[in-house]
Amino acid sequence: MSSLASIRHLLWDVDPASLDLAQHKTFIIARILQFGTPADIRWLLQTYAEGDIIATVQTSRTLDRRTANFWSVHYGIPAEEIRCLQRRWSPDCCS
Repeated sequence: MSSLASIRHLLWDVDPASLDLAQHKTFIIARILQFGTPADIRWLLQTYAEGDIIATVQTSRTLDRRTANFWSVHYGIPAEEIRCLQRRWSPDCCS
């Protein structure tokens, strides 16, 4: 797997040295999907399997609605399968 050095700018609230690419993949993937640049997205696609990215889109409560919707369309995931797009979730989880 790749190093976190190229996405360090997305990890403003955590110590990148404390992150493990495998153990913290959901956090890292969600952060890149939410705030990443095209270069960050390329890094993401080279580092993680598509299934891991799709699972993060489906289960993350940190993505805002616009971001979750974009990635659901990109990957062809029905909105009903996106946790953050469900009405039953508190507005705190989705902007």
